[in-house]
Amino acid sequence: MGTSETKINLENLKAMFLEANRAFLENHVILLRRKISERCLCGALMYELNKQLEKNGCNNYYADIEFNRNKKRIKQLPNDDGFINNILPDIIVHSRGKVTPDNLLALEMKKSTARREAKERDKNRLSLLTSSYPYKYKLGVYYEINNKRRQILVEFYQNSEKIEEKILEL
Repeated sequence: MGTSETKINLENLKAMFLEANRAFLENHVILLRRKISERCLCGALMYELNKQLEKNGCNNYYADIEFNRNKKRIKQLPNDDGFINNILPDIIVHSRGKVTPDNLLALEMKKSTARREAKERDKNRLSLLTSSYPYKYKLGVYYEINNKRRQILVEFYQNSEKIEEKILEL
């Protein structure tokens, strides 16, 4: 993929994510085996995503974890009751406001031991983030690690809908 933003489409994003995930599993498997925290795992996956962005000539884009955590201007979405909630996806791929499209990928990571409600909240958030709502991420990724089964569930979201599901072996 060249530097042209028009070449950044769903299939390119999925391919870059899957390649970054392959490298994450290959280079950072010790983190998974030691059952390290979700934030640490996100950092290692973010590192591999940034390498893929660079390799594919997406020089205006960056993978960041919990972007704007300490800023006043963070993303917000309404909850089921209509109240506005601040949101901090675990990982986002974006241009940091440099180019259009800005928001490419939003990822939510969970361990399989998390509560069902927390998992559903993350999936609903990805549905909203990939909708026509103001953020318009091209791709949402739900990433659930099951250490007991040695598997990762990956769900892809686009235009508010889950479009694909994969089970990856650790």
